[in-house]
Amino acid sequence: MHKGLTFLSTLAITSPVLAAVSVEDTESSTMLLKLMASAGLAALFGTLCFILFRLNARLKNNVKSHEATEQLMSKLSSAVTNSGSSIVITSSSGLIEYVNDKFCQITGYQRDEIVNKPIGILKPSSEHCAADICALDSGFLQKQDSWEGEILCSKKDSSVFWNTITISAVYDKHNEISSYVLSAVDVTALKEATQKMEHLALFDSLTGLANRRLFIDRLHQSILNARRHQKLTALFFLDLDQFKRINDTLGHQAGDQLLLTVADRLKSCVRKQDTVARLGGDEFTILLNDISDIDKISAIAQTILDTLKEPVRLGKHEVIVSTSIGITLAPTDSINSETLMKNADLALYMAKENGRDGYHFFTEALNLRANKLLEIENELREAIKNNDFYLNYQPQINLKTGEISSVEALIRWEHATKGDISPADFIPVAEETGLIVQIGEWVLRNACKEIMQLNALTGRSLRVAVNLSPRQFDDPELVNVVSSALEHSGLAAENLEIEVTESMLMNDIDAVIAQLNSIKSTGSTITIDDFGSGYSSLSYLKSLPVDILKIDQSFVYDIPDDLNAMEIASAVIAVAHKLNLKVVAEGVENIDQRDFLVINKCDYAQGYFFSRPLTFKKMHNFFIESDLKTA
Repeated sequence: MHKGLTFLSTLAITSPVLAAVSVEDTESSTMLLKLMASAGLAALFGTLCFILFRLNARLKNNVKSHEATEQLMSKLSSAVTNSGSSIVITSSSGLIEYVNDKFCQITGYQRDEIVNKPIGILKPSSEHCAADICALDSGFLQKQDSWEGEILCSKKDSSVFWNTITISAVYDKHNEISSYVLSAVDVTALKEATQKMEHLALFDSLTGLANRRLFIDRLHQSILNARRHQKLTALFFLDLDQFKRINDTLGHQAGDQLLLTVADRLKSCVRKQDTVARLGGDEFTILLNDISDIDKISAIAQTILDTLKEPVRLGKHEVIVSTSIGITLAPTDSINSETLMKNADLALYMAKENGRDGYHFFTEALNLRANKLLEIENELREAIKNNDFYLNYQPQINLKTGEISSVEALIRWEHATKGDISPADFIPVAEETGLIVQIGEWVLRNACKEIMQLNALTGRSLRVAVNLSPRQFDDPELVNVVSSALEHSGLAAENLEIEVTESMLMNDIDAVIAQLNSIKSTGSTITIDDFGSGYSSLSYLKSLPVDILKIDQSFVYDIPDDLNAMEIASAVIAVAHKLNLKVVAEGVENIDQRDFLVINKCDYAQGYFFSRPLTFKKMHNFFIESDLKTA
């Protein structure tokens, strides 16, 4: 037994183990063990049996583990092969080793046509691939440890498509890159829709001229250049005389043809560095840059008047159209783009008052405006002190259910002697003077309080949308104001929507996101109001913590008469939904517009078609009457 125990100790087994050869032959086993015991071999044999048993168990476990691994690998292989994303695996030098079915489906390549080819085969030709567009080749690949972004790729037929692509390096046991794995999603349709939407948002769909948004941007740049180089910038406002009569008499198609002719003639009157824009309808603007002689401005204005008076053939008819022009100068009259636009508009009005078919320079209107601003500012301070404001509410309709889901709070000013004063008259003054912060806080507090009361009276759970002004949005105390309004009113945070205009988000992106996140921390939702009136791109929207997109009413106004307007609206809705944003359309005034929005799966709508803004009392009565009808 001594030798057997010694062998056991070498296997780290501290006590003898006895094992039988076969459980079915008990006598033979017992006899054999007795014989072995007498020879000192029983312990050794038992140990060997035990080892064989353990090895057999391990072998079985290894087989099971191997089968499980094979099953897992089969599942992974199937997932990669059938993935909705294109999967490409390359060597460390960029040779393609594997592509999945989705890749072949999108690119048109068969697997045997692409394997062992360099990744650069997917790089588009130089005519498609600008210097600022990333394109795949081995050089690009080998510079990346990991990378994510948009890349333009080429198909087998040389057509190109956009991908959102992720590149990951794979390392071997020596910590060297052995291969690259590329996962790509075709975003061509989304990219094209976004680019088209961005183009339509900056250029007039009929004439191809710059629209209001692009014009304002160029005006701002022109003002800066004029101040820097000590030159003049001239802003022209033009309005066609009696255009409505021609449009109504000869029809919209003839009216559109006239506008196209006017656009071409205006461009012929100015230099390439100048800007001609169409603001809408028959309203045009012109921006003349780097002017050193005011007489040249007058000469150009007269040239425009003479050129536009040339006869225009519209089908069987020949018409002569004249125009009126208002002119203001920067920096002489103002260095503020909004002020200059107002100045030019007033000068245009004066040109019309003087008999049309002429031009007029802005003069003393600026002083008159300043006096009026001061008067309104003083009256606003009294209104804040006397609590002369009240709120109206315009319903927003859920287009799936037809029910009122929320209301937009709209401030009104009841002046003691002048009666109701339009927000268009006092909000710009409040914004300019800083009084808007106090007024905005009043709106927020009272909107939360009144909607809480309305919900309690009606048994509903309406949401209320409150607009922020630029100054309010920049206020570091904003989140405390929102939290306080919710706390004091008892309104649930999810029932408060904070609306910010698109233009307010185009400043310091980090500061904007930080402020939006602080608002979100209160539990409120965030809406981008007047979407389409600014310069937001898809990539910009993706980075913002917003919940709802509100389509600017200018996109809804011409539906269903204007196909371009319909195309823009449907594109905005589609892109917003791809970003998981709800969509509200404002300015809905007829059933055709409502039906178009329903067909295009717009979520909510508001406008005079559904209801004008209502006082708190009228809103309450509206719900009472609605409940009686359904009772």
